[in-house]
Amino acid sequence: MKKIYAFIFLLFVAAIQASATHIVGGEFQLRHKGLRGPEYTLTLNLYFDEINGNPEAEDPSVRAAIFSKRTNQLIMTYVLPKISQQQVSYTNPACTSSRLRTRQITYSAEISLNAATFNDAQGYYVVWERCCRNRVISNINDPGSAGNSFYMEFPAVTNAGNAFINSSPVFDIPKGDYACVNTPFVFDFGATDPDGDRLAYSLVTPYSGTSSRVQPHPAALTPPEFRAGPYNPVQWINGISLSNVIPGPAPLRVNPATGQLSFTASRLGLYVFSVLCEEYRDGRKIGEVRRDFQIMVIDCPVNFGPQVRMRVPGSRNFYQPGQLLTIPDPNQRCLDMLITDANNRDNVSLTIRPLNFGASLATISPTAGVINGPGDTLRARLCISDCIATPGPYWVEIIASDAGCPLPKTDTLRVQFNLPLYPNAQPQIVTSLINNAGTVIDGQLLNFNITGTDADRDQIVIEAAGRGFKLEDLGMVFTSATGTGTVSAPFSWQPACGTVKPGVVYQVDFTVIDKRCPGNEKRSTVTVRLEYRERPNSQPEVATDLAGNGANIKPGQELRFNVLGLDKDDDAITIRASGRGFDMAAAGMQFRSGSSGTGRLTEPFVWKPDCAILEQLGNRFVIDFTIEDNRCSPNRLNTVAVEIDLSDYESASGQFEPPNVFTPNTDDVNRTFYIPQLPPDNCKDQFEKIEIYNRWGRVVYQSSRRDFAWTGDGYPTGMYYYQIKYRNSTYKGTLSLLR
Repeated sequence: MKKIYAFIFLLFVAAIQASATHIVGGEFQLRHKGLRGPEYTLTLNLYFDEINGNPEAEDPSVRAAIFSKRTNQLIMTYVLPKISQQQVSYTNPACTSSRLRTRQITYSAEISLNAATFNDAQGYYVVWERCCRNRVISNINDPGSAGNSFYMEFPAVTNAGNAFINSSPVFDIPKGDYACVNTPFVFDFGATDPDGDRLAYSLVTPYSGTSSRVQPHPAALTPPEFRAGPYNPVQWINGISLSNVIPGPAPLRVNPATGQLSFTASRLGLYVFSVLCEEYRDGRKIGEVRRDFQIMVIDCPVNFGPQVRMRVPGSRNFYQPGQLLTIPDPNQRCLDMLITDANNRDNVSLTIRPLNFGASLATISPTAGVINGPGDTLRARLCISDCIATPGPYWVEIIASDAGCPLPKTDTLRVQFNLPLYPNAQPQIVTSLINNAGTVIDGQLLNFNITGTDADRDQIVIEAAGRGFKLEDLGMVFTSATGTGTVSAPFSWQPACGTVKPGVVYQVDFTVIDKRCPGNEKRSTVTVRLEYRERPNSQPEVATDLAGNGANIKPGQELRFNVLGLDKDDDAITIRASGRGFDMAAAGMQFRSGSSGTGRLTEPFVWKPDCAILEQLGNRFVIDFTIEDNRCSPNRLNTVAVEIDLSDYESASGQFEPPNVFTPNTDDVNRTFYIPQLPPDNCKDQFEKIEIYNRWGRVVYQSSRRDFAWTGDGYPTGMYYYQIKYRNSTYKGTLSLLR
């Protein structure tokens, strides 16, 4: 039995060892949710080594513990489930190495930090412990047995009885880059603070904590174990300390203000390190976050890097750093750049960085190219905008970057120069309106043109704006126009009735804008004064040639009449029609509503209703025909109403008396049976057929024609019976055939 237990123990240890080489690093985040309450989001970002790690060591969740800083007493624990994962990318994707691939795993949950519990002025810390680190780490002892303690401090949620809102610093997602031995390397490791607190960075020794290869995950035990600080640091190998975590002529350093890492390594290897980010508010430290990470140093191919040079205008000499360059010709503001690179077929990109003038005032072209070795040169032109307002001096940096791995090599040329100012004349604007003032008479149209010019033939635009009103609200029409040198645009105004008042002066500003220099445009404005004036107006007249403006019609009949419009002032007039409580088009009425003319106007009306109209819309239809002239006076409208009554044909019920005898003999009198006055069809009842029977009920004649005529041929003298069938009525009777 003891041998079995021993065997199981060995399997357990072996399983732990198999899962002990996976953690690259990580850090905590605590984010207030933006409400006034105690709700926060607690997150652990864990970086997993996909090359040396064991996928079975990936935890589906973690349990973080919060302790009091004052007493190291356990306050609360929270389970953080895994919510996402993503690959940690390289700065240059083309530099991907099969020896280095890292995945970010995010664990997160919403937690509540209530004021009754989290009010200790000395604050709290949150920790999660897990073993183990990568066995191949070069700068610590026994890395495969070294644990990780991910650690963050945060303040109380109250201060002097008031709520104290704080979110921890948030590190940017790191890059998965490697470094090259004996080559300077920089690495962005900075964070941002949601509250705007000041951040300070320093290198610290990573925590190993209390986890181990034998007990790699204390919080996952049953019952879970949560161990308070302080936490043991990792043990550096001989010759390594915080002063040379990555050894070399320029050991690992962190910029205390930005968090940027830099070093030049002299040895190959995988190096673990930790950066402490402390946050300060009002000069007082309120929290800290520690991020563990590791960087691999490998032997890379030699990359010589590009070199940037510039020709002095009018000379074959190259510009020398520190030289003050004077560009004599205001029309020739471009400088020739020459970029070389000793590598074969190196892709080089070019950027510029103006140091004391706007970024939009300088351009370089092309911005990228391929250099095919030591004998090849990439040529580019740096051009300075003619919008620069003072002579100088100015500074601009031209930066050439290759596609080297793991990071591009760059060369920067700083150029100092003076410029002659490029003249920029003020644009001018005029209108074709005499004295820039005009009056529009009621019902008339005012037109004039606006012209902008620029002596330098720059691009210009003409715009218009009413003072205290929108042009379109008053019926004014103007469209902004753009062009080079000279631009014209029309303006028109036909006052919209009800929006203008007589005697009021409406001012419109027309502005021409020189677009040469965005953000520093030159412009000129001309103002026109416009006035509206009424004039006497005769009310327009509208009539129809329909007697009494009314009609009685039946389904199937056609009604036609004309609508007549007259304006004694010979104004433009419009006639519109509308049905009272019904849609004219749906009723089948034909009239061109909205037709226009000048002085006189005739428009026909046509309607031929059917039974469906009578059944669906009723029998009384009133149509209003309205005439309107183009004035704004109150009497510009007039209306005439037409009333149409639609009625069905009367039924003949009770009045129908057809003949009851006919004599088909040789005297040519009354030889056929026919009914000249059948009851008329109407919308409710329509003739369908007639049937004639003998005395035994046999049909001897039938027809669906209203003008039927039965001759009686072949049938003997005697009594017959007829049935006249309508859709909803039937007429029956007897008929005598006599010869």
